[in-house]
Amino acid sequence: MLGAALGLGAGCACTTATPVAARPAFSGPAPVSGGPPPDKGTHLVMLGTQGGPIPGRRAATATALVVNGAIYLIDAGSGLPVRFYEAGLDFASVRGMFITHLHSDHYADAFTFFSVNWTNWRFPSQQIQVYGPGRADRSDEGTGPVPGLPSEPHAAPVRPELPTPGIVDFFEASISANAYDINERLRSTRRADGVPMDLTGTSGNALMVPHGIRLPPAAAFSNRVPEMRPIPVYEDDLVRVTAILVDHPPVFPAFAFRFETEDRTIVFSGDTSPNDNLMEFAHGADVLVNEVMDIEAATAQFDGMPIQKTMQEQFSTAHSPSRDWTSPVTGRTKPGVGTVARRCGVKSLVLNHVYPGDGSVPDSAFSGEARRTFRRPVVVSNDLMVLDTAELSGRRA
Repeated sequence: MLGAALGLGAGCACTTATPVAARPAFSGPAPVSGGPPPDKGTHLVMLGTQGGPIPGRRAATATALVVNGAIYLIDAGSGLPVRFYEAGLDFASVRGMFITHLHSDHYADAFTFFSVNWTNWRFPSQQIQVYGPGRADRSDEGTGPVPGLPSEPHAAPVRPELPTPGIVDFFEASISANAYDINERLRSTRRADGVPMDLTGTSGNALMVPHGIRLPPAAAFSNRVPEMRPIPVYEDDLVRVTAILVDHPPVFPAFAFRFETEDRTIVFSGDTSPNDNLMEFAHGADVLVNEVMDIEAATAQFDGMPIQKTMQEQFSTAHSPSRDWTSPVTGRTKPGVGTVARRCGVKSLVLNHVYPGDGSVPDSAFSGEARRTFRRPVVVSNDLMVLDTAELSGRRA
């Protein structure tokens, strides 16, 4: 008996776990890749399409934008390394990674992606630029005792010396946590003609270089989505990338990204409640890749669970509903993703960060709701789906 092995007597006062609602099983087929996209043109490879960090059939959020064979990753949720391999993509073609915000379902595999692809590094010339949020506590004092975080009683900060690390801190801490593996391999297998392939940049060129995106002066934890101009982030011979702050309370900063190629414009909303910043930022884009949530169905998944109330509040305030939706608590109406796309004047809408993504809400229901107010192409993405942006936008180069 386990209790006896642990030295627990027969009179032990044991607690009984509170029963929770069972999650519906998804009975659909596993995702299958059609292979990598062509080397010409601008394509989306949907690597992970599920909202939230809870494991499921879909991997967590991650997308590859492939422009004439060059790869730019938007978010790096859990499952990215496996889905990237399954999609047949070439690590040596990756140029950049762009993290919308620091929720685990958007960055959990950011460092792991580089670590497990170490042997695939086009050493020493390839250097991948990583862009994401800086430290939230550098914005302002916020509303509580820990800058950059909500004020909530009885929640002592974890790592109070650095309670709101940014993307640069994340990579530095990841390198520290993996120092044994890195150091051992640098002295054995990860060598090229006797030269250590130091992915950290301690000696030579780093494989990945993280950058915190600089914010406008008005932006702060207490002013998450100020009126602002787009922030220049990255540019090379194929793309120009800008960012805008979006509304994903209580997370700050949270970004949307706009990628402009020679003939296409693709906007990634990140996680956000509909807001003016995003609608202006995405205006006229060929493709809007936007998160989607059935708020009632999402909330129902947590019925009977201890976190039901807090999840309901998060879903109601911080995400994009699948249809125009009125909060039963506040009485305020939020535009659904179809209405957002119509107001933006975009040519097509791709729904990702699908929640619930377990099949309890059919994909056809998500697309059907969006089409009520948006009469142009709508695609509900699934893992390993490859989308030609020329076909989506209805125009060829």
